[in-house]
Amino acid sequence: MFKKLLDELKKLEQGIHIPISLPLDDEGYFDRHCPSEECEADFKVLFEDWRDKVSDERVFCPICRYEMTADSWNTPEQSEYIRAVAPNHLQGQINTALKEDARRFNRSQKPGFISLSLSVKPGRNQIVLPVGVADTMRQTFVCEVCGCRYASVGLAYFCPACGHNSVLVTFERTIDIVRQVMGKTSEMSLVLEEVIDKDTARDSVRNILEDSLCRLVGAFQYFAENLFNRQPGAASIKQRRNVFQNLAESSALWKTLTGKGYDDLLSRSEYSDLELLFQKRHLIVHRNGIIDQEYITKSGDNTHSIGQRLVISEGNVLRLADILSTLSVELRKLDPSGQ
Repeated sequence: MFKKLLDELKKLEQGIHIPISLPLDDEGYFDRHCPSEECEADFKVLFEDWRDKVSDERVFCPICRYEMTADSWNTPEQSEYIRAVAPNHLQGQINTALKEDARRFNRSQKPGFISLSLSVKPGRNQIVLPVGVADTMRQTFVCEVCGCRYASVGLAYFCPACGHNSVLVTFERTIDIVRQVMGKTSEMSLVLEEVIDKDTARDSVRNILEDSLCRLVGAFQYFAENLFNRQPGAASIKQRRNVFQNLAESSALWKTLTGKGYDDLLSRSEYSDLELLFQKRHLIVHRNGIIDQEYITKSGDNTHSIGQRLVISEGNVLRLADILSTLSVELRKLDPSGQ
């Protein structure tokens, strides 16, 4: 009686192919998610490059360079969507088989005092909504080596297809993005006040300013570290982990290698402001912006008292962007390769 159903079940035992289509954003980018529990960064890859340039054997996270096979990078929403689609597909196959068996059974019955019929009322399919596409990413990149196009919110250092470190290129892009954001903080504040309230809007803008300051320092850290380590003789100079987060220590490394430190490449006022802004960043990251004696001693900032919370202004962020831009140009001049 259930020949068609049994045939379908045998197919299941051998494995079946279920076509699943995941949506792209308006520009053709494919949402991806780092499977590393320590990272879990979201990013995008232009779908045609994901198809043509990214190998099945390995994909690299643009943020942390975690490496995994191509089937491991679905976002949580995509994974949930796939889990929902598969049962629906199987249920549809089984329902179709049962209906065909029922029609065959009913046609085989002869008229008589007792008649039998078989009907099928398929269960209701789970409603599957398309996977939501993330907001347009703030920065897009093209790998210098393989040409893969990808996008990320914030900093991205590695090509998903080949793993090439593009930090030297993305540093300037980060400065440009931060400058653009600073030009829109007033507008963002007004919009947030209309949507929520004035206090929440003020806190949101404060977080944006602090994040931008920290982002610039982080971008410069990776830029300086990578530029330094590709110089002839750099491998013979001992350096501790995260040394390029420390302005004085990393400047000393450059001086040992090239004879010039940051204070030789900047004006006195630029270097003084750079020291102050690095201390502000350190206070935000390590003390949630609460001022202590160490900050006052190291920064020379006497405009605040111990226990107060640091206030970051647009001017602070733009000043840091300008100084780091100047410093990066001067450091590149020390690179024998001229890149």
